[in-house]
Amino acid sequence: MLRHRSFVLMLLLLTPLTAGEGLAQERYALWGDPVEGRQVYADAGCGGCHAINGVGGTMGPDLGRPPVDHKTVTQMAGAMWNHTPAMRRTAEVRGLAFQTLTESEMLDLLTYLYSLHFLDREGDSAKGARLFVRKGCAACHTTSGDQAGIGPPLGRFRDFASPILWAEVMWTHAVQMQQKMEEIGLEWPTFEGDEMVDLITYVRAAARSWESQQR
Repeated sequence: MLRHRSFVLMLLLLTPLTAGEGLAQERYALWGDPVEGRQVYADAGCGGCHAINGVGGTMGPDLGRPPVDHKTVTQMAGAMWNHTPAMRRTAEVRGLAFQTLTESEMLDLLTYLYSLHFLDREGDSAKGARLFVRKGCAACHTTSGDQAGIGPPLGRFRDFASPILWAEVMWTHAVQMQQKMEEIGLEWPTFEGDEMVDLITYVRAAARSWESQQR
């Protein structure tokens, strides 16, 4: 789950009041804690009707599947309002008490549900292996051992699970990589959709497989 405190502390908007009322400011929204929101989700019994990525109830929509149109937190609140009558009726039919939430609980819950759509699907290692060759990565890097080629071996990144760390490494070395690729006549590869997820999944899996074979 997203546990970075910077996510928790993000301030969305400060709205000034009218000039006649001075420059007083009103806090519009502050991100909650998605970890706490996950607990609210469990304690309130949301999983009895809703699944998250296929795990949970089926009476309501899967809240882990991204919507066709992106929704802001306020639009999510509107969707909850629209479905409140139906959810209350369902709770009554099932003999369940309709759960009320405090302001802080609702803030954490919405933050948790919103954060789900920032998470990647599970990568496909087989697709990643093909991308590793097709995108030209194999021309400079190996995924096993500690023998460097044109570029460093990628096995040392086997434990980099965080996409933030991968983004940092790629960004930091991008200029050096581009210069080297121009020297040897390789085109700069681009990635679409979930290709980067598949590529990273392959690199980590291949590195771990090689390491286990050496034991």
